[in-house]
Amino acid sequence: MEEAFIHLHAHSTVSNGTAFFESITTTKDYINIAKEYGVPAIALSEHGSVVNWVKKKREIEEAGLKYIHSIEAYVTDDDDTTEKKTRDNYHLLLIAKNYDGVREINKLSSKSYYRNDNHYYYAPRMYREDIFNTSDNILILTACLGSPLRKSPYQDKWLEFFIKNKHRVWLEVQPHVDDDQKEYNKWLLELADKHDMRIIATNDVHNINPEQANVASAIKQSKGIHFDNDDVFETYYKSTDEMMDTFIEQDVLRPEQISKALYEPYNVIEQIEDFTLDFTFKYPEMFDKEKQTVGGIDINYLPYANIDNVEKAFKALILDGFYKRGIHKLDSDTQKAYQDRVKHELKVYKEVGAIDYMLLEWAIKKLGREKVINPDKSIFTGYGRGSVSGSLIAFLLEITEMDALKHNLVFERFMNPDRISLADIDTDLTSEDRYQVMYYLLTMDILNCASIMTKNTYATKGAIKAYGRTMGYTPAELNEITKSIDPKTNEIPRLLYNEHKELFDKAASSEGSIDSFGRHAAGILVTTRDIEAELGTMTLSNWDYAVTQLDMKDIDYMNYVKLDVLGLDNIELIQKTGNKAGIGYLTPESDIDFQDEKVWRSMADDNVGIFQFESDRAGSILGDMFSHQTLERIKSKNPDVQYIDLLSLANAAQRPSGASYIEDVTNGVFKDNGHKALNEFLAPTMGQLVYQEQQIQFLTDFCNWSAGQADLLRRGIGKVLA
Repeated sequence: MEEAFIHLHAHSTVSNGTAFFESITTTKDYINIAKEYGVPAIALSEHGSVVNWVKKKREIEEAGLKYIHSIEAYVTDDDDTTEKKTRDNYHLLLIAKNYDGVREINKLSSKSYYRNDNHYYYAPRMYREDIFNTSDNILILTACLGSPLRKSPYQDKWLEFFIKNKHRVWLEVQPHVDDDQKEYNKWLLELADKHDMRIIATNDVHNINPEQANVASAIKQSKGIHFDNDDVFETYYKSTDEMMDTFIEQDVLRPEQISKALYEPYNVIEQIEDFTLDFTFKYPEMFDKEKQTVGGIDINYLPYANIDNVEKAFKALILDGFYKRGIHKLDSDTQKAYQDRVKHELKVYKEVGAIDYMLLEWAIKKLGREKVINPDKSIFTGYGRGSVSGSLIAFLLEITEMDALKHNLVFERFMNPDRISLADIDTDLTSEDRYQVMYYLLTMDILNCASIMTKNTYATKGAIKAYGRTMGYTPAELNEITKSIDPKTNEIPRLLYNEHKELFDKAASSEGSIDSFGRHAAGILVTTRDIEAELGTMTLSNWDYAVTQLDMKDIDYMNYVKLDVLGLDNIELIQKTGNKAGIGYLTPESDIDFQDEKVWRSMADDNVGIFQFESDRAGSILGDMFSHQTLERIKSKNPDVQYIDLLSLANAAQRPSGASYIEDVTNGVFKDNGHKALNEFLAPTMGQLVYQEQQIQFLTDFCNWSAGQADLLRRGIGKVLA
């Protein structure tokens, strides 16, 4: 036959996360061999999950190949009524016919991880009834020797379902030269003849070639896992001719049956519709018109009538913030400046569709302060680290404690119409409060939240140790070898490489292979959409809440909102210190003398507990900046210097981009830029262009750029220097 055989039953290293370690093969490996063989489509039917499916789709389609959404599901005859779970975990291959099928498979995969019923038991499982209730948007292959058609005591029920749905079911024959496989194939052929059903060939691929299979097998053995028939099942990516030859060697199917079974994948993929992903910004819908709530919080206390949409709710809360923050007590000119800034920001929030995002942040902060998250105490967050401090509306909504207008902070660094990615707010909390906020988010009825998946992979040293054990190396020898590898570059000394060439070569091929799944320590996806269907979720043995089946990069790629719920010891230290001093919750707007030189000099003497200044190098920079000599030099040039500006300058100077000016600023040396206006503009940072806000303001004030254009350049500079 001329057509290149399409493998519809294949696994990548992703399958290791839900099954035994069986594969070191990546999506790109499959893409390369598919293009080499002229195969038009790729289906990666992972064991029990759809993990990484968005990344796979992107990579496969960018290579000009057809992406097929599929899963090798574990299925069980158990259901919600089963009193004693059965460890059956049969295998069944599900393929999405269209985008509705994608959502259906993702939903089934998500349910299979439920641990509060009979779904999850040693592995994520779909109930028999889950499968029986699937729609025609899902195509079904009967899978390997682990199929319920072969192993289930309720074989008659499965067979009845398959026959009834033969328009979307294929009987799967594999070419392994194994007695059980031969007998099973014979029976499948009989079923096909008797019930007019279609057969389809697969090879249950786990690796690209025998070499990869050997490495994966060795790592599996190093974990104490071994199957007696491993050598019989050649589960690598075979060409059409190799598949034909192995079927002939198996001696079950006739030549014409082999040819038909090998061609059948083309009949399958002809039915599969392409689909596009939704890249719109997916802000959660926070306003409930009927209940008059925002994020579940009753807003009837606001003295404004007819709040019938989210924009009106947003405006009402902003106006409420004017009074809470005392803006109404300021003189008329200052009030107008605040009003103008709010109008400008509000226009941008509406234009980019981010009102709900700000309401989400407002709700979380308010629920913490008002003892809803923890009835025993108020939970306060950090003061507004990062670009969100540039939003006056964030200050009015008590999302931050930084008055952007008072401190001359640039809004466009946080959000502007030209920005093509979601804004991001870090939520800084004490370590104890952090977990309480996370738990509350993950259990909120009005939101669909999930932790964000991470993948635990083999690094260089781990791969060497795993593979080395199978080659007879002792643990002591492997420790000695890995100690000689540069920890920063992973560079292997030439003499060491020559001495252990096979070990290093084999281990290198398994670097990056997935071993298990975990969760991001701080990242929480927040939405009001059905993430079980849109993304897929899972659970972990040490975490009682949903976890996405996509990682952080794909969450960002799909433009879902994520919150970084961070625990900082510094926040806890500040709160305890404030409480001990009897001054409560400290903020930048508190009645504190920020020019108290004794405090700044004490920080220079001892940097313990000072955020971002706890390293020896940072402490040294801080000491130099606030030394008596440096302060005197600075004051001689700028008598009105603000010490908080010097702290920020010292923070910037310790970063890689500060290498060009660190010596000058820590010695109080001003840079003369040859222009009076520019020198005045840069006076707070001793003549240096340091902050991202300065970059934006320089481009707007001196170059007549829009703030949005300036922010795009700022982001570009950040990427170049990253």
